[in-house]
Amino acid sequence: MFRKILIANRGEIACRIARTCRRLGIEVATVHSEADRDAQHVREIGESVLIGKASATSSYLRIDRIIEAARQVGADAVHPGYGFLAENAEFAAALEAAGIAFIGPSADVLARFGDKAAAKAEAVAAGVPVIAGTTEPSASVPELVAAVEGMRLPVLLKAAAGGGGKGMRVVSSPETLVADIEAATREGQSSFGNPNLIVEQYLPEARHIEVQVLGDGQGRVIHLFDRECSLQRRHQKVIEEAPVTSLPEALRQSILDQAVRLCEAVRYRGLGTVEFIARDNEAYFLEVNPRIQVEHPVTEEITGLDLVELQIRAVAEGCLPLSQSDVSSRGVAVEARLYAEDPETDFLPSTGRIEQLRLPSGIRVDSGIMPGMVVTQFYDPMIAKLIAWGSNRREAYDRLAAALGETAVAGVRTNLSLLRTLCADDDVLANDVHTGSIAPVVADLAITPAAEPAEVAIGAALWLREQRSGKVGAWSGWNGLAGWRLGAVDEDGQTAPVLRLIDGEAKHLVSFGAVTSDDCVPVFVDGLRHEVRINSHEGSTSLLVEVEGRSLVLDFSCEASKLSFVYGTRDVSLKAEPYLSGMILSGASAGDAEVKAPMMGQIVAVDVQPGQRVVAGDRLVLMESMKMELVLRAQTSGTVASVHCAAGDMVERDQPVVIITAEEAAAA
Repeated sequence: MFRKILIANRGEIACRIARTCRRLGIEVATVHSEADRDAQHVREIGESVLIGKASATSSYLRIDRIIEAARQVGADAVHPGYGFLAENAEFAAALEAAGIAFIGPSADVLARFGDKAAAKAEAVAAGVPVIAGTTEPSASVPELVAAVEGMRLPVLLKAAAGGGGKGMRVVSSPETLVADIEAATREGQSSFGNPNLIVEQYLPEARHIEVQVLGDGQGRVIHLFDRECSLQRRHQKVIEEAPVTSLPEALRQSILDQAVRLCEAVRYRGLGTVEFIARDNEAYFLEVNPRIQVEHPVTEEITGLDLVELQIRAVAEGCLPLSQSDVSSRGVAVEARLYAEDPETDFLPSTGRIEQLRLPSGIRVDSGIMPGMVVTQFYDPMIAKLIAWGSNRREAYDRLAAALGETAVAGVRTNLSLLRTLCADDDVLANDVHTGSIAPVVADLAITPAAEPAEVAIGAALWLREQRSGKVGAWSGWNGLAGWRLGAVDEDGQTAPVLRLIDGEAKHLVSFGAVTSDDCVPVFVDGLRHEVRINSHEGSTSLLVEVEGRSLVLDFSCEASKLSFVYGTRDVSLKAEPYLSGMILSGASAGDAEVKAPMMGQIVAVDVQPGQRVVAGDRLVLMESMKMELVLRAQTSGTVASVHCAAGDMVERDQPVVIITAEEAAAA
């Protein structure tokens, strides 16, 4: 057995691996970037080596620095977790040359499976059906264009070295082909250090099924059953479950057998996942993920096995610690991935400080973040994984739904509303899902219910509380509510208007009355009076708020002019502006349209310059955040008045990057 393991990863998976190592009596250390100096995995593991700046290419993807870190802490093995270098054959070979064990497949197997095109060739050789597509990876735009022109649309572009939905694009139109290829190659390079792509025929409305395997590196392989992973958005899994209960048993058994046969053929070592796409009672090989998966907890829950322990022992001992007959399945487990994402911006990652975090009890929760920590633009925005087990699917989903109801996050927006909706969806509960099932659910969620007047009043009272405490100073000259103190008071005790609270397209006019002796704040929303009391309890991160005789426990955050709070299943986000501001805060003229960064990130390219005419829909700026590209387009036709960014710049959320003078304003 290994004496000390260096975990070359971050977040919840680093914490998860460390817990098993300690249970096995193995010492553990980890690594971190400058952005992760205060991260939970650094705190929890207790020994960590700084390996570079914030970007993954300067830290978690640096083979030389990770090997040096392993030497520095005296590790005799490295666990790569998932993502980053977990599938990198060069990394495994470099560790072997340094005399350090790699907890994963051999470099040779990684080269054969870590590359999607090579994995397809191995599947063909093993007699496993594959989807039609290219067999050689390429980063050449002309070569990829030619490959696509020989196939029927839609097709799928896939990063050859990729995983986790990064570097993937569905091409449905020839007009977007070149742009899609360029974007996918950039994402592949950014996420995995490899821009090469393969092209596959895209099968809509198919099922995504995967098989967990374990091998000893000598040709002996067993399966640990299968998982349903069809609930995806942007090719990234959102909810997974194990085992698969709705496929015809013959097809399901065929998938299990094919996965084992393929991995036996290459003498696979350690944990791995063989992925298939199933449609019309047929299954096709997709790829092998030669590493531990994000969704491995659902397999642990139904088998009672510790997959990290099995992975470590298979590599350390060179044999399997159990046989196929030792593996059994009990009940159903389902996992939901809680992400920092904003439903109002098509679920783009939401960056910022986690002000409040309430995770449920009674089920398994794997998390890599704590209150007070920051979700940055540099890494995956996962907050936690919630895993529920039941004796059947409905029981598992009911338990997960109840747990999601207990969950609250303040400070960043999350996909919590989507997860709750999916757990109550009739098709999901009936197990009638495919890889496109989430799209209509997301479309319905885009129609967010407006905040009730009482909720706007709560937001106003919370905002006033922050102003009076000095925690928020959103507008120079406005701190302390000078306008409120000096304004005239009418017969109802109402001041002149103080601020607007913006909820989507709605703008609510807010004023206040005098705070009473029992800490009641009279709040006037569009002229209607609401009585709000706020109570905080020492040792609690939540607030007890009473409005109109109704008491609510909520979690709240306020950042500059944006405030949000959650209670029960409600997630309310409001933007505050001074009543007299007219929102002219940036020096732009009244006829100007600001194009703002939707999140923190780095500018990749600027396509316009001052004086240039643009039409609505033109690309202005290309930016990258969390290894995902975002295109900022003109929302109106006009002339570029000014540009406030350059390629390579880091920008904050809501920072103006381009200002356009609309044609109507210019004509006036």
